[in-house]
Order: sequence, then structure tokens, then C-alpha cells
Amino acid sequence: MVNNHQDLIGSYFLGLWKQNSGTQTPPAEDDEEEEAPTELNTINTYGGFLNVFPDKLSVQYTSVNLHGHDVGVVQANRAAPVKRLLYYFEIYVKNAGAKGQIAIGFTAEGFKMRRQPGWEANSYGYHGDDGYLYRGQGKGETFGPTYTAGDTVGAGINYASQEFFFTKNGTIVGPVYKDVKGPLFPTIAVHSQNEEVRVNFGKEPFFFDLKAFEAQERAKQQMMIEKMSLPQNVSHGNVLVQGSIK
Repeated sequence: MVNNHQDLIGSYFLGLWKQNSGTQTPPAEDDEEEEAPTELNTINTYGGFLNVFPDKLSVQYTSVNLHGHDVGVVQANRAAPVKRLLYYFEIYVKNAGAKGQIAIGFTAEGFKMRRQPGWEANSYGYHGDDGYLYRGQGKGETFGPTYTAGDTVGAGINYASQEFFFTKNGTIVGPVYKDVKGPLFPTIAVHSQNEEVRVNFGKEPFFFDLKAFEAQERAKQQMMIEKMSLPQNVSHGNVLVQGSIK
């Protein structure tokens, strides 16, 4: 009877996780912690238009931008980890350059490194010069405020709600539904002379209060569980214990 009861709880939470996250596999509590991005990938970049500094966290556009495809793009050295509730990173805009055509977002592994994030399929990008969100096509949509020198901008993935979210100077700009599957790499782009940004993958404190946001999202998940009707003989407490998302 005990084993049947535990199986019932486990099956219930597995179904709940699939419903909430859109994934087929819940986070594995016993697995080793996933490796997260720590620096920029200096090999897989379009280096003709940008310079990655020796710290592998700072980038500067070094060309003049004569054509629309003269984009300097760089991904992180690893894909965003998925066995957690949230993933997040930030950039600080040190210099907005001639046009402020800076972008932050996520791209798939085979992304064309001469295109802004969001201009190609399987990519999303929040752009500084117009505040538009681009999601897989060259045409943007009204999304948030523009950003420039002195601003800190962030991009994240909420795996529970299956949404991307962006921030500016510690404030949520807005979520957008995540309809891209597979590994996604934190990505930044610079596109006009002298633009310079520095990336923070979490080695330094974030401008955005990620811990408070995570606590808020965990509370939402618990409320969702409590509002659902449970199978007979399964208590809310058992589901919450079995279903803690890490």
C-alpha cells in the first residue's frame, strides 16, 4: 500500500510538471548540478565587427556598420541550464556608440552569427535602439523602453511558465511566451561604431532582484497546486513535498 501511495503521488506530480513547464522531463534532483554560462564564446563569434576583451565578458563594436548585416554577435560559452526554475543574465551598456543598436536575448546553437538575436528562427531579442522585441523574424513588435549608455538590461527564462522575460535597471519589462525548443544560448549583439557592453553571468550581484522574483514564482506554483483537485488519498502537503522545483 505504501508503494502504491508513493507511486500515485509521483505520477500526479509528473503530470503537473508537464502541464506547467511544457517539458517531458521534470528536474532531476539527484543529477549533478548543470554547468552554466561563465563567459563569452570567443570561437563562435562573428569577429569581423567586434572585439571580445581578454576577460571574455566585455565586447566592443570595432567597425563602421556600412551594411545591415554588419552585426557583431557573440553567444555564451554554454547553453542556459534547464534543471532550475529560472535562468537569467545581464549586460551593462558602457557605451551606446553611434546608433545604440545593442541587443540581448537567446539563440539556438546553429544561429547565424551575422544576424541580430530575434532576426532569425529560434531566437528572441530585446533591442536597445527601438525597444522592440524580435522573435524569429526581421520585423519587431512594440515591447518595452529603449536603453542606452548607463543602463543595465537582463534576459531570462522562466521554465515553470515557459516564458522569456527581460528587465531594464532592475524592473521587469515584460514576459513573452517561449515557443523555442532545444538548447538556448545567452546572446548579445552590437551593431554601430564604439558600442561597448559588459556581461554578468552571475559572478557579480545582479541589478535585478532575482531571488525575490524566484520566491514570487515559487509561491505562484504552490498556489496553482493548491487550487487543483487532487486524487483521492493524496494531500496537498504530500504533493508540495514531492514536487518542490529546484
